[in-house]
Amino acid sequence: MAGKADNLARLFPRPEEGEFIPIQFIEMQEKLAGWSPELKRSVYVDDFRDTEGLKRVREITLLRVYNWFYDGESLIELTDMEKARFEEIMDMFIKHGGEILFTRKRCGGRLVNHFILEDNIRSKACIKKRSLAEMLGH
Repeated sequence: MAGKADNLARLFPRPEEGEFIPIQFIEMQEKLAGWSPELKRSVYVDDFRDTEGLKRVREITLLRVYNWFYDGESLIELTDMEKARFEEIMDMFIKHGGEILFTRKRCGGRLVNHFILEDNIRSKACIKKRSLAEMLGH
């Protein structure tokens, strides 16, 4: 993690345009998200009955990934369009291999999550090889 920007190596990474995080897919879950004024952060729940006291409740897809810069799990909240793009990238990854990179790209004045499949793997030099089960402690 040393030397990596704080916005990349964290539970909820927020890369700037032009910054790329190598990731490994773990799972995708449909959740309800809402802002908790008490906790001052977003909270994710499975049932609408658990949203009492939350503001701006919405349906989202929560993507769990292994973030190579964080050396641990990260969470990425996806809109339907971002989810569709990620699924396209996953299909290409399954067929052709490579490395999935997470970034954000400016679209209509705001940054949106964006995924790229890199086949010229440039970041492997700083990544030691081990299984995902080993990294997650299973």
